[in-house]
Amino acid sequence: MKNLVIVESPSKANTINKYLGKDYSVKATMGHIKDLPKSKIGVDVKHGFEPFYEIIKGKEKVTEEIKKYAKTADTVFLAADPDREGEAIAWNVKEIIDTIKGKKPEVKRVLFNEITKDAIQEAIKNPIDLNKYMFESQKTRRILDRLVGYNLSPFLWKKVGRGLSAGRVQSVTLYLIVEREKEINNFVKEEYWTLSADFLIKNNSGDSFTITSELAKINRKDPVIKNASEAENIKTSLLNIAEYKIYNIGKKSVKRNAPPPLITSTLQQEAFKTIRFSVKKTMSTAQKLYEGIDLGKVENAGSGPLGLTGLITYMRTDSIRISDVASKAAKDFITKEFGEDFAKSGTAIVSKKQKTKKIQDAHEAIRPSNVFLTPEKIKNYLSTDEYRLYNLIWTFFVASQMSQSIFDQYNITISGNEGIVKNNIAENTGKTDSIKKNKNKKGNKTDADNNTENIEENEYLFKTTESILKFEGYLKALNKLYEHPKEKSEQDINSNLNLNADNSEKNVNESKNKEDNKKNKGLNSKYILKIFEVLKENDPAFIQDLDLTQHFTMPPPRYTEATLVKALDENGVGRPSTYQTIISNIKNKDYVEMETETSSIARFKPTELGIAVSDILKEGFPDILDIKFTANMENKLDEIEKGTLDKNTLLGEFYDKLVERLESAGKNIKDIKGTSTPTDIICDKCGKPMVIKFGRFGKFLACSGYPECKNTRELSSISENNTANSGDAVNPEQQIVESTIICDKCGKPMVLKSGRFGKFLACSGYPECKNTKPIPLKSNIPCPNECGGYLVIKKTKKGRKFYGCSNYPKCDYITWTLPKSE
Repeated sequence: MKNLVIVESPSKANTINKYLGKDYSVKATMGHIKDLPKSKIGVDVKHGFEPFYEIIKGKEKVTEEIKKYAKTADTVFLAADPDREGEAIAWNVKEIIDTIKGKKPEVKRVLFNEITKDAIQEAIKNPIDLNKYMFESQKTRRILDRLVGYNLSPFLWKKVGRGLSAGRVQSVTLYLIVEREKEINNFVKEEYWTLSADFLIKNNSGDSFTITSELAKINRKDPVIKNASEAENIKTSLLNIAEYKIYNIGKKSVKRNAPPPLITSTLQQEAFKTIRFSVKKTMSTAQKLYEGIDLGKVENAGSGPLGLTGLITYMRTDSIRISDVASKAAKDFITKEFGEDFAKSGTAIVSKKQKTKKIQDAHEAIRPSNVFLTPEKIKNYLSTDEYRLYNLIWTFFVASQMSQSIFDQYNITISGNEGIVKNNIAENTGKTDSIKKNKNKKGNKTDADNNTENIEENEYLFKTTESILKFEGYLKALNKLYEHPKEKSEQDINSNLNLNADNSEKNVNESKNKEDNKKNKGLNSKYILKIFEVLKENDPAFIQDLDLTQHFTMPPPRYTEATLVKALDENGVGRPSTYQTIISNIKNKDYVEMETETSSIARFKPTELGIAVSDILKEGFPDILDIKFTANMENKLDEIEKGTLDKNTLLGEFYDKLVERLESAGKNIKDIKGTSTPTDIICDKCGKPMVIKFGRFGKFLACSGYPECKNTRELSSISENNTANSGDAVNPEQQIVESTIICDKCGKPMVLKSGRFGKFLACSGYPECKNTKPIPLKSNIPCPNECGGYLVIKKTKKGRKFYGCSNYPKCDYITWTLPKSE
């Protein structure tokens, strides 16, 4: 055997093997073969932070086979993935080969971004040396993570509970989720109102049109209408205005750029939003598409059956770069499929955000390896998941190489001046009488009041904007992804192009259906064009109807996987390639739960344990939970990769600060796990009061008679939160019993207080009476056993919700489903 090629996975090996001749043998490492030991820190912090790598348990056979095949090879090509992790695997394999006694083969590194015949053969022809600095950067990241994990985790064991863990990026991710929850809990909704009007517009030729327009300005400022009284006052003023006219009418061309091709973070976001793939599912499916799918007898430009073929470029990338070859192929495809006008001309337009974004590797964006392999052409060879993800990647790539979409945007501004007052009711509308009733009898002004000097001070502007698609451009391809209007409106599509996952989540609560308020949204393009052809400035307008709509501001939504990835990526926290692991870790540690009660989309809600861990880490280690600090650490890892920063300098500064923080936090932060809060719940085993304690899975009830009595109980939602969390969706059948409750010990009123475990009820007679109670969160549904109690939410040890009687243990009724109240 002359040549040995080493890759990570068997499927990747199989695909590459078909492109190389009989002089090549391709073998797989099955992932990493070396890592730091699990049983100890594995880093010599006193001598240059030297890591002690060892063969991963179970990989002994793999390493022996590598040595065996390498002994008979003239050249070993290390073809691991073209990123830091791939470079680490390549170095670890080289270290194994260096242990061979006697003659050793020449070792070279080969890089490719797609597993195609041309890419593989070109890489083999042009091997390079291993990248020392990239490996140093990977080692530094691994050491940083180990220093944090092996020092902060024992701290959590002592302060909170055994089995907990902290991580450099994991803890920042949890912090984002916890802080969002606190924003929600502390949010105070504010009322505001909007106003729209139906106008009848006439011109001198007798043409008339009806349009709906939104109040846009009051005295050249954005209207701020805080309550119904203000809204009614403005409505009265508007109805008393004598003359409305077209203030401005205009048209402009609006061009929208095609979206950039997908990178790792935007792939994860789009896959979640568009096809509801989790980050884990997205990356595992993309891995299969990259490593190769058997396309059987599908042919490519007469070159014969394709067989095993890598369908996409490498899926772990921060770059939006597209190779000249791929760009030309896309242009040829677009020209053939849609026409020459649809193909993008010139260089790609890159946003300022992309220009300033830190990019780890000189990779390409995620794209199909062959644009002519359309999703429909190979659909029968893909699983449903593979097809859906390939369709997403293929479509975004094609759209990214297409021309701009062009809209004609029409604007009408209607003005009314309170200085001119008389009957301004449209004739024959059938609404005159009802509108007159709303008029202010004192609204009639004198002629002096009609002086134009007052117009500037009492001016109202209504605005209507309509857009007509003039040229589809990239939307010709991209609109095919959004076949269900109820799920994706055109506005959502455009927000997706900016990859703003929160844009589609409304921050207002409409009191009426928007469709009832925006009547001219249903106008067809011919009607709109007719309006703008015949109307002109100063044409009179007459109010037919005024509509007031009440709204309330809403708290920010909890993170979905897509919006969490977006937040991490925008803040420079971690790398998109690590997000899958981070999300899995915080779920597996019970720091978060996926809440679906308020939405069909699962959202991250921190558990009590997650909140406690985040708060205590923030108190003791503010640097590690600081988003800017973590993002700056990623920048420094990039500097190490470039060879401009020594890893020991970074590690030394970081570790010294960490040790200092550890010493301070150990002394000054109180243990949570030793804290207990008394309750009025009686132990059903010995009759003593139970207390709320904090354990591995959050709060629970324990007998105050411990250790003589070791009785413990799950907390129901009543006790579990000590409150009805304002961030939770309180269903209509739920009610919060506030501090009108009378103390059952002394008869004084109970008051609402806040403690380490949240809000609770305490006797206002303190310190004479120290009675406390959790705040009940109960349904209005009486217990079916007719015991006088109500059903409350409880949880099993595994977190599954069920319903039990509030009179437990006197009544032991339980059910998985909530019966309907009569």
